[in-house]
Amino acid sequence: MSAFKQLTTKDVTITPFNVSKEFSFTGTAMTASDVGIEVYNGQKSSFDVFTPSASQTGFVSKQYPDLVYNSAKQLYYTNYLSSSRGDLAPTQSIIPGVNRSDDVFTGVGDSPNFENYLQSSLTQSRFFPTGEGSDSRISVVSIPAKLFGENIVPYTFELEYTNSLGAGNQAYNITDDGEGNIILNSITGSAGVGSVGDVVGQIFYSHGISVFTTSSVANLGKQMFTISNLDDLTISFQSSLRIYENQYKCTINENEFQFSLNPTLLSGSKNDVYYDFVTGSFFTPYVTTVGLYNESNELLMVGKLSNPIPISQEVDTTIIVNLDT
Repeated sequence: MSAFKQLTTKDVTITPFNVSKEFSFTGTAMTASDVGIEVYNGQKSSFDVFTPSASQTGFVSKQYPDLVYNSAKQLYYTNYLSSSRGDLAPTQSIIPGVNRSDDVFTGVGDSPNFENYLQSSLTQSRFFPTGEGSDSRISVVSIPAKLFGENIVPYTFELEYTNSLGAGNQAYNITDDGEGNIILNSITGSAGVGSVGDVVGQIFYSHGISVFTTSSVANLGKQMFTISNLDDLTISFQSSLRIYENQYKCTINENEFQFSLNPTLLSGSKNDVYYDFVTGSFFTPYVTTVGLYNESNELLMVGKLSNPIPISQEVDTTIIVNLDT
């Protein structure tokens, strides 16, 4: 049988904490239905308005290269088209007058025109190609939210590529610097990739997006599409997810719940006479299960104790219920 007790706010503790998980995918494992990592080629269109091209990019979710280019440009680089350190616009505050002509402008400050999702409070340098044809090519690696959770953990993104089918067996390794930049770590093979230590793009941790904008790394998406071979590509990262630990403290005072309504304690099926041992001063019920109910008296969760616990007659009995959400 059940006995009920109301919990108060002091009986409930909610503690947030972040958990992470490491992933590493190579080849076609990236395009599995439960993964869905995409590698896109982006390129500026030769038309002023969007015109669907014959070829699309991506392995599972196909996109047009000019849309990939324009999306990355609009979201992450609109402040960096004429200056790698950011295009800032002067701003002022207005003290309104009686008439518009009486308004007074005060203070001069510089601020960005657009929100480009800066990954650090440090001044970041970004480059975005705005030329024509292959001079405007970029590559985008998109990791779905079901993998990275709330964000990719800084310092954990790594991409390794070996073009075993191409000339020169070009290979390189790139990682993030924890501030939103993607750094070239090692190079093997043909020239044009860049130098070790170069910034070759940016990563946006909370979006699961990496954009490669410089050197031959910007051709990664095009190379993947041309040779249709993912076996030369390995992507590793750690995901981050915030979990809330809900702790419910269920306290039974020494003078509470000292009687049981369990019908098996009745001496007969048609009367309300209990066995003698039940009415003795040494009898105490046992706790086997704890249930938590909402305000509508609906059962939300059940916790089973590994062993029945007797309710103490001398001290309080406290049972802690933990639930991660």
